[in-house]
Amino acid sequence: MTPQEIYNESFRQIRQGLGTLRCSSAERHIIEWVIHATADWEYRDTMRFHEDALETGITALRQKFPIVTDVRMVAAGFRESLIASLGLRSYCYLDHMDGQRQNHITRSAWGIRHAARIHGNDAIVVVANAPTALMETIRLIHDEGWRPKVVIGVPVGFVGARESKERLATDRSSVPFVTNLSMKGGSAVGAAVINAMMTLASEQYEQYDRQ
Repeated sequence: MTPQEIYNESFRQIRQGLGTLRCSSAERHIIEWVIHATADWEYRDTMRFHEDALETGITALRQKFPIVTDVRMVAAGFRESLIASLGLRSYCYLDHMDGQRQNHITRSAWGIRHAARIHGNDAIVVVANAPTALMETIRLIHDEGWRPKVVIGVPVGFVGARESKERLATDRSSVPFVTNLSMKGGSAVGAAVINAMMTLASEQYEQYDRQ
């Protein structure tokens, strides 16, 4: 099979396996891409979407807002062709360590704090590895009034991962979000969500049915 045939067959099996979902077609599109990236059917039931997340996120991508990640491996999974066609740039501030040494927080949490100062509200945030980075994102939203365009919160881990995502998902006053309610997550999941959103934001998907 050619690469394109493998790709097409993979998504055919995913769509067949998912059956009917009670969600929008755009949300289903995201779930399909996450399952494609992980081969894990559990995401069918654990993904959660703020009602404004995809419309807001797609608009932000089309308007070329920067994508901020907690670690570089997330950005490594972004499809270069989509990044280039949409004219997007991603940033990771994991190595901005001065504040971390002074404030005794993790490198990833400090990186998110630094990103909030650099980019302000003009950011798409993707936290896929460090629960502490997602907790810092939530703290900045509540305590300092940060309002990124959308938060993709899918960190992985045994300590704090599910808890941080549950807090993101249950706080309805928060910014628009995409998350999953389990300990699972990681760079591949964060990249898959953004890649799927970029396909929806690209010109070939202008007429994509989001209802």
